[in-house]
Amino acid sequence: MKIRNLVLILLASVALASCGASKKAQPKEVKTYVQPGSHLLNKKNVLRAWAVGVSDSEMTAKKKAMVSASSQLAQMLEKVVNTTIENYCVSLDEGEVSKSKQFLSEKTKIVSNQLLTGAVPIFDQWEPKDAEGMYRNYVVVELVGSDYIKKLLEEMNSTSVKVDEQLLNELFLKAVNEANQTK
Repeated sequence: MKIRNLVLILLASVALASCGASKKAQPKEVKTYVQPGSHLLNKKNVLRAWAVGVSDSEMTAKKKAMVSASSQLAQMLEKVVNTTIENYCVSLDEGEVSKSKQFLSEKTKIVSNQLLTGAVPIFDQWEPKDAEGMYRNYVVVELVGSDYIKKLLEEMNSTSVKVDEQLLNELFLKAVNEANQTK
């Protein structure tokens, strides 16, 4: 019994002694990883969307990245177009607001669908298979604001409805640049 008590006292004293000898915490090294292509996102008068696709197949990874980037670009464009239409209609007479809003909405849908379908990646980078056997594909797609307005005005000029082209252009590019700041 005495040996057992002695062993317990000895273990307790070792435990207490080790608690008092604390090590200084070693600062952990923080590594920052910048996603490939993300540096391209903010450019004046241009909407750009970035995405990554991950798959065990190279083609599937690219398709996933393109679908995701195109979806983001479409969401951004929808927000910009809605803001532009609202701001443009504020400048109109009360009688013209409803007709103009409907007309602009119809034409922007047509042009948006045309340009989003043809969105081309300006950045496309692969990462080889990782430890899990997955490929990564980084993609940035863009839509230039002036190209959008040019196409929209062409579509509108095919009708008898006239719009203030300069005001529409200014409002659209302003909305594009605001969207770039909120990313």
